[in-house]
Amino acid sequence: MRKDEERHVSEATLRRFFRAELSRRDTADLVRHLLTQCPRCLDTAIAVGAQEGFVFTPDGFQPERFATDPDLYNATFLNLLRSGEATQARLAAEKLRGIGLFALLEEKKREKRLDLIRKDRRFHSWGLFTRLMEKSQEYSRNDPAGGVHLAEMAVAVAETLDPEEHKPSLIADFHAAALANLGNARRLAADFEGARTSIQEAWEALKPGTGDPLEEANVVSLEASLLRDLGDVEGAIALLDRAFEIYQELDDTNQQARTLIQQANALGGVDPAQAIPLLQEALALLDSAEHPRLELSARHNLVLYLNDAGQTQEALALLEISRPLYQNFGDAWTQLRLHFVEGRIARALGHLAEAEATFRFVWYDLEARGMHYELTLVSIDLAEVYVAQRKFEPATRLMDDFYPVLKSWGMHAEGLAVWLLLRDAVAKHAEEKKILEAAAFRQTAQYYHRAWRIPLEAPDATADA
Repeated sequence: MRKDEERHVSEATLRRFFRAELSRRDTADLVRHLLTQCPRCLDTAIAVGAQEGFVFTPDGFQPERFATDPDLYNATFLNLLRSGEATQARLAAEKLRGIGLFALLEEKKREKRLDLIRKDRRFHSWGLFTRLMEKSQEYSRNDPAGGVHLAEMAVAVAETLDPEEHKPSLIADFHAAALANLGNARRLAADFEGARTSIQEAWEALKPGTGDPLEEANVVSLEASLLRDLGDVEGAIALLDRAFEIYQELDDTNQQARTLIQQANALGGVDPAQAIPLLQEALALLDSAEHPRLELSARHNLVLYLNDAGQTQEALALLEISRPLYQNFGDAWTQLRLHFVEGRIARALGHLAEAEATFRFVWYDLEARGMHYELTLVSIDLAEVYVAQRKFEPATRLMDDFYPVLKSWGMHAEGLAVWLLLRDAVAKHAEEKKILEAAAFRQTAQYYHRAWRIPLEAPDATADA
């Protein structure tokens, strides 16, 4: 072998690197060599990395997508190596190791993973910590129990990080972030006591931290989400005010926008008019090129709340100019949200047959997805449209049939009583062949927005506004 070939990294060594099988010293040597910007080794790393299935999507590394989309191989890591930034290169390499370590854990039985993390030093890795944080957030929406499990693993990894590799204050930040993330995962799994406990522990863990205001803002934001779910809209808004102040001090306009969107979402279900200026301000602050999905979320909710506040023509105009943005995200959930707001606008414009057809489509889709809260709101919308068309029989039948469904979900007694109040009002007006005013349906929807988890005093669903 020629002398220059001896200095190049072999495919076998690179393969072991991507599989997280190299020692710490060998990993450091490999990264150090790649930092010399050796074009041959960089090209080999690209090829081997692709063979090992490391690809990149907007949601992070997704090894499973390699087979169908090899062109998505992540160039970010190698670009960092070419840049000569040793710290960034080390972090990128650690993230890649974290992917491999996560894959190893996935091969183990769920009940053995936490014990393995605590006992095996290979898993005491910041890269694994970041991977678990990302995956727990990804899982929590569609698999809440899986999200909690992954969040618990992230906490375990944070607790085992080596203080010789990371400053103790930085480890405290990681630990606090992991606990806050666990609290959020538990919230999404409807374990609200567990969520409260984890958030409280996050605040305690943050005390010996670096003092980074972003870490405080993260815990504040997640605690606000918990308060919102528990119906404490005012408490959530107050916390988010604090997060907004932090982002203002840091001149982070995108996070300011995100916080305003959170506030609007908390307010919109009870007072859509108050949510409108918050979303308008958020859109003015947001870098839409950098955060197109967040822009879509803000626009969608602005359309919804404009319509709910009686500004239907404005809502329709904004919806029409926003359609290309909806089309940019072709996933089923985005399109379902589009149909929902279309149904709301059709109802407000008096196009009742079209609204009914749209709400029925959305209803069956939400039922298939098991989205209980959203399905309840659409059931109220559908019942209202039935009544407005004097279709009293299907309206009464829907109200009757949905009550045991609510009960089977564990709805509290007060929430069940609210449903029966609306059901009785619908039945009474059906007997009298009278249209029940829209205010009764809106009050019921607002009740569930505030009291989906924690009961409140029932509204009067019988009054004709």
